[in-house]
Amino acid sequence: MKVVRFFDILLEYFFMLAFAVCLVAGVFNWRFFIAAAVALLAYFIWGVLRLHCPWCGSPVELSDLFRGLKKGCHCPACGHEITVVTKVNKNGVNRKK
Repeated sequence: MKVVRFFDILLEYFFMLAFAVCLVAGVFNWRFFIAAAVALLAYFIWGVLRLHCPWCGSPVELSDLFRGLKKGCHCPACGHEITVVTKVNKNGVNRKK
């Protein structure tokens, strides 16, 4: 199926928030720097594996995908429309309208 899940986009934002919080907490306790590094690594790995154009595989900005839920998003490389869905089931795609 040629879609990007909204859950993957929210998870990327969670990784960014966890990185920022752990980086600030690392000022007070150095062990939080390790957690910040793990959050940053998870952000990059999840972005490479899940957040790309389903047609050509080129990377797409996270903010464009987030706006794609309401307005629609197009791949910067190939120009195909990227569909962002909130729920995927066995019978097909349920898109939030």
